[in-house]
Amino acid sequence: MLLTGCVLRLGYNTLGFWIPYYVSDYVSLDSAQEREFERNLDQALEVHRQKELPKIHRLISDLQEDLEKPLTFHQISDYHFKFTAVGQESSTIFIPTFSAMLKSLNAEQRTQFNQKIADDIEKIRQERAVLTTKQKIIKRSKGLQKTAKEWLGTLTNKQRNLLTELAGYQVEMEPTFFSIRENFLSDWKALMAEPQSDVFQQQLKVTVHQLLAFENPNAEKELIFYLNRRFDVMRRLNHSLSNKQRDHLQALLTDLRKDIALLIHE
Repeated sequence: MLLTGCVLRLGYNTLGFWIPYYVSDYVSLDSAQEREFERNLDQALEVHRQKELPKIHRLISDLQEDLEKPLTFHQISDYHFKFTAVGQESSTIFIPTFSAMLKSLNAEQRTQFNQKIADDIEKIRQERAVLTTKQKIIKRSKGLQKTAKEWLGTLTNKQRNLLTELAGYQVEMEPTFFSIRENFLSDWKALMAEPQSDVFQQQLKVTVHQLLAFENPNAEKELIFYLNRRFDVMRRLNHSLSNKQRDHLQALLTDLRKDIALLIHE
């Protein structure tokens, strides 16, 4: 995701509108549920602004400092898990808000929510099923190249080939990724079956954290193997950057960091 300047600030400052809007795709809340959800969400967003945005700001600053030199495999791995942890910590701020909303749902609403998640997974499965392996790699590579070009400005043929290599690894992992999604759906349905449980909020937190980190005990070895391959590709990509590409990346990160600082103090 590449959001800078006014776009980032506008997006963040209107999350109070957009989050309920996207939730409405999954479940139809009544007016009382909507009011309570939006009230709790506004409070959570303010806590997130003051508590979590500074963490993101510091992490970007650390990354910029380390980017002055080519990153090692260990550094790339470390930043992956640091940014994942920040995402999990951010989600924790919103867990009580979503827990209260989910607990307020009746049986029909819970079924609607569960079915929408199942439909989303099935839609992705059907879209992928009609593609050959080669088509999947080409499509994924184009997406990776588009994102990389936004951050780096330009790409060399060598860098495009590296991203195609990564796309191949991701396509190879597709069955595992779908298995993780299916396991998440099973965990989610089990969670939603007992919304009044004393441990509902804690279980919701664990489920969300696992989803954000794409963790699954049943696929731990496969995921570690994939991540190591990914980190190695990113290391080689980082080492291939020209001074112009590094300057482009640093400029975008500086803009992002400054915009986050403005958000913290608004």
